[in-house]
Amino acid sequence: MWTFFEAVRICGAFADLFDEAHPMNLSDIRFPRQLEADETAETIREALMARTVRLWPGGDLDVARIAMNDPLKKVLQDARLMGRIRCGFETVSVRLESERKGIMNVRERRGVPYGDRVSRLLLFSNDGAERFYRHIEFLLQAHAPRLLGCLLDIDGCALGNLLTGKDSRIKLVMAEHKDVVSEALRTIQPT
Repeated sequence: MWTFFEAVRICGAFADLFDEAHPMNLSDIRFPRQLEADETAETIREALMARTVRLWPGGDLDVARIAMNDPLKKVLQDARLMGRIRCGFETVSVRLESERKGIMNVRERRGVPYGDRVSRLLLFSNDGAERFYRHIEFLLQAHAPRLLGCLLDIDGCALGNLLTGKDSRIKLVMAEHKDVVSEALRTIQPT
């Protein structure tokens, strides 16, 4: 199991992670096209902005805090069965870095903006240590605007049990398919 910084070093990208970084601002993020097309994007934005928390006491980033409701549970369980989510910090960070390199190559070849809307959803448990949330903040800032992060009202044991059906601890999952991202965001209820 790699540490976060080992995973980044393995990808060879620590120095340039912030070349294209943007701070996450819920008021101006661009949602997946299907949410904008069916006009649910603004409702989702309002629901996300209604309940935000500082990720960690010394941090700069506020994230949406969302409830683990039954529709979201179903979306995550189905996505897990279809192989459309990744679990675990190291797995997610290596995947994001690999995708970032691919996006940079596409931008260079085509010379057009690419990856400027939310395409990945990072969901994390509410029982992490400060260090865990610092690393999440780093990921969110390094991979904005395509990565949106939300703090779940659930601990890692409950999340692990939900996704695996076993006694396991999963503190972080990433939805990596646009349909799963859109369906998960549609489950967010305004408070």
